Amino acid sequence: MVFGDHGEAFGQHEGNFGHTFQLYDENIRVPFLVSAPGLLRTQIRSQRVVSLVDTTATTLDLVGLRPPSVSQGRSMLDDEPRVALFFADYSLGMLGLRDGPMKFIYELESRRAKLFDVADDPDERRNVAGLHVARARDYERMLRSWSAAQKQALRAARRP
Repeated sequence: MVFGDHGEAFGQHEGNFGHTFQLYDENIRVPFLVSAPGLLRTQIRSQRVVSLVDTTATTLDLVGLRPPSVSQGRSMLDDEPRVALFFADYSLGMLGLRDGPMKFIYELESRRAKLFDVADDPDERRNVAGLHVARARDYERMLRSWSAAQKQALRAARRP
């Protein structure tokens, strides 16, 4: 398996350089390649939305094992649609998700939201959150809930 841990921005969006401070595709999209001779019968090329958190479940699926119940990811080999959740440095309070062609970016502190239809707008230039208010609100709730659960899990893991 070969994959990247982050993208790299070169000014595609104003002030966006590097990989830590924004959640545009140039910051978060990464390659993910698997070579598994004898385990995969045919080549699979997929444009499906997946997350690096799915890596463990995918590896176990390739060798015929089920992931542990505590695993957050799912095998990339299943055909079920999924929502990928991600964040910039937690100190920035910037969260995002990808749901099919929809990409949502949310800033916790300012409560600013951006929604892009990357199928129609792959450069993420047209914020359509105002056209999809209910969807943006649902995505915000999903991200706030996920963020709270992640923080709670981290606190629990630190307890002796």
